[in-house]
Amino acid sequence: MRISDKILLIVFVLATVLVLVVALLIGGSLQQVLLLGQAVYIFVFITSFMISRKLSQRIISLSFNVEEMAAGNFSKKIEIDSRDEIGQLASALNDLLSRLRTNVAIDVSKDTELAKAKTDFVTLASHQLRTPLSIIKWYVDFLVTGEAGEINKEQKKYLEEVYLSNERLIELVNALLDVSRIDVGTFSIEPEPTDIVERAENALRKYLPQIKQKEIHLKKAYDDIPKINLDPRLTKMVFDIVISNAVKYTNKGGMIKITIKKTENNILTQVSDSGCGIPREQQPKVFSKLFRADNVRRMESVGTGLGLYIAKAVIEKSGGKIWFESPSLEFLLSEEYKGKKITPDKANKGTTIFFTIPLKGMKKKLGTKKLSSL
Repeated sequence: MRISDKILLIVFVLATVLVLVVALLIGGSLQQVLLLGQAVYIFVFITSFMISRKLSQRIISLSFNVEEMAAGNFSKKIEIDSRDEIGQLASALNDLLSRLRTNVAIDVSKDTELAKAKTDFVTLASHQLRTPLSIIKWYVDFLVTGEAGEINKEQKKYLEEVYLSNERLIELVNALLDVSRIDVGTFSIEPEPTDIVERAENALRKYLPQIKQKEIHLKKAYDDIPKINLDPRLTKMVFDIVISNAVKYTNKGGMIKITIKKTENNILTQVSDSGCGIPREQQPKVFSKLFRADNVRRMESVGTGLGLYIAKAVIEKSGGKIWFESPSLEFLLSEEYKGKKITPDKANKGTTIFFTIPLKGMKKKLGTKKLSSL
């Protein structure tokens, strides 16, 4: 039974008792008693309805505030308009809200301190590792070139493996430093008139030997785009990341296509590949830190899992957007497979990374650090 119904029932009983008492006291006729009873009932009904309505509204208001608390909103304060039981309940809830706000503030402060401690540790450790790794690189290079004395083929092979492993460590250290600068917000963006196609070609040049070795079919489609304000280092870094992934995960004889075109308000870049693709259930994590898809791990390919996280941060801080498509429609509709039946295994392959940069250029961002070059 609702509280308003209970109130009406109580008032009805009280009114009945009141009418009987009055009838006995005045000793009037039955008709007078009935008229008196009707008048009392009407008055009592209206009064009880108004009381129960106000009471219900106050309870509904309290219920709404409790629901807000359950949803994690502790910012509101409940208004207290009386000192009755409901007012006391509202006061108790306000005390609870106050304590919850204090506890949440303490938890947030602790989380912030912990995140800062982690970032500081990563930054310090990365800086400390850079010097010895650079020394190892210099000494191994010195030995491989034979400047320290002649070495045989087997020794050279081992040294080259050491050199490659050291390069991967340097890449990881640089990526960790970049991530810490992104998370803290200390990295700078310094735009200047830049040719975006030249930046793409500059990044691509590094991977041409691998493309040739894997017999990958490379296609390029560039619009005639004037120079716009870009940070040349960061632009090359983003191209480095997406082209590196395309080359790394495309099998021998596959296809990579790089498209740069001018739209109404942006420059749109697409890097498509016919590689292994990204499993659908793991796609929401693609731009997360340290993400590497399960099918990639089985390929024995190396990677930090930080590249796309860094690329996303750079593009979005520059006023652009970045997203992907897997399987890649560019791959499925390519000339290589036109007219051929696409098997289920091929239909699930390929990835296209898209990113835009506004035609008006990157937004300048002040900072104390530059992101590391890849």
